[in-house]
This record gives sequence, structure tokens and C-alpha cells, in this order.
Amino acid sequence: MPFSLLIGSAAVLPLRAIIFQSLLLLVAIALEAIVLRQRLKLGFQPSIRYATCINLLAVILGWILFLGIEPLLPEVLRTQIISYVLFGQFYVNAITNSLGAILVGTGLVIFFLTFAVKVKALEWLTWLLGSPIVQPIEVQNVNRFRYRKDITEARRSPHSLAVLQANALSFSAILLLLLLRDGAG
Repeated sequence: MPFSLLIGSAAVLPLRAIIFQSLLLLVAIALEAIVLRQRLKLGFQPSIRYATCINLLAVILGWILFLGIEPLLPEVLRTQIISYVLFGQFYVNAITNSLGAILVGTGLVIFFLTFAVKVKALEWLTWLLGSPIVQPIEVQNVNRFRYRKDITEARRSPHSLAVLQANALSFSAILLLLLLRDGAG
């Protein structure tokens, strides 16, 4: 499909939202790279590459999930989302009073889903590159039966705390930027 047909078939292209999300993504990558470098003892370039890859994956999966769920939402909630994405403010309708609770709940769900995606993405990425962060440790599990022993692999995840701290820092910075934008606008 040529680009002109794609733009022609799109009724509205939210350039402001795209540019602002790009800015937020750059901030998140920079902050998370700092935390990954400090906590995981990585170099400058690997920490930036890991932070970029896991954030891009999280954003792509987030948009896919959002675009899959959005048509299923009630009309009043869809109106709020469209109003905020296109105009940067919420529309006054029946759910305006409960909008704060919806935003906090949605934000918490997004935070933990993003954290899970980033932890797994970092594990897979380092495994694919041949320098896995998670090293399997063999632990002997002795059962009640004397001659029966199972050897299992217990996985330690020292990177989970680093990703949690990085995700919390980037989400806090994004929240601060959103509050500053909405306060200034």
C-alpha cells in the first residue's frame, strides 16, 4: 500500500500525539539506560541499546494491545480517549467524575504489564546476543524417595530489580512531563 493511500485513508493523523510520544520515548530510553548501566554494570552503548530495544518493543506491543482493545470499549470511554489523543483534553460526558480512578487503575495495569514485557525482553535479547543476564543454576531437589533425585534449573533474575527501578523512574518522569504539559496547556 503506497504511503499516500495510507494517509488518504486515515481520517486524522495525530501528529501532536506522535511527536509527544517520541519525546517521552527518548526520555524513557535515556533514564532507563542510566539505571541499567549502573545496576547491571553494563557499558554505555549496551545499556542504551538494551533500553532502546525493550522500550520500542513495549511501545509496539502497547499500541497493538490498545488498538485491539479500543473498539471494545464503551462509547463514552472511547470519546474520552479520542478527545485526549487529538486535543490534549478530556471531553465532558457521563464518566468525567470517575475519570481519575479509571486513569489511576489503567496506569497501574500499564506499569506492571510494561515491567513484565521489559523483563522478558531483556532476558530474550541478552540470550539471543549470546551474553545472557540470567544464568541457570542447578539445584538438587531430593524427594522423599531415597534413590530418586531430580535436578531442576532455578532461575535467578538479578536484572528484574534493575528493570523495575528503570521502569519506575521512566514512568515517574513521563507522569511529571504529562502533568507539566497539561498544566501549561
